[in-house]
Amino acid sequence: MRRGMPAVGESVEALKGRMEKESNGVKRQRVQMLYLVASGQARERQEVAHLLGLHRNTVGKWMQRYEQGGLEGLLEVRVPPGAKPALNESQIAQLREALGRAEGFGSYAEVQTWILSHYGVSMSYAATHKSVHTKLGATLKVARPRHPKKTMSR
Repeated sequence: MRRGMPAVGESVEALKGRMEKESNGVKRQRVQMLYLVASGQARERQEVAHLLGLHRNTVGKWMQRYEQGGLEGLLEVRVPPGAKPALNESQIAQLREALGRAEGFGSYAEVQTWILSHYGVSMSYAATHKSVHTKLGATLKVARPRHPKKTMSR
C-alpha cells in the first residue's frame, strides 16, 4: 500500500536555513528530506530516497516520525546505550588513589590483579589499560628496566 507524502508545516526558507546550520549529518539529511518535499523537488518517497541515497524504507520511517512528532520528533536521534562499566564511581576513585601512591604498580597485569583481589571484577588487559591510561590519564610509577652497562659509572 502506498502512503502519501505528509504535509510539511515549515516553510522552504526555514528548512533551508535549518539545513545549512545543522552540524549533525543525520539531522541535516532528515531536514533535507523535508526540504525536498516542501520545495516540490520530490513528489514520492522513492524519489526522496533516490535523491538522498537512502533506502525507501528509511525515508518512510522518517516520514512517519515527522507525521507523529513534527520536526522535533524527526530530529530526535536515539543513541543506543553502551555496555555498563566494569567499575563504579567509588571503585574508580579508589583505583585513582592507588595509582597515585608512591609504590605504584609495575604493570597493567598488576593493576588487573589488584582490581580482581579488591573488587572481584575480572577485567581484560585491554580494558584495564584503557581504564588506567586513557580514562584516568595515569601512568605506571615503575620505570622500565635498563641494561646494567648503561648504569655503570666510568
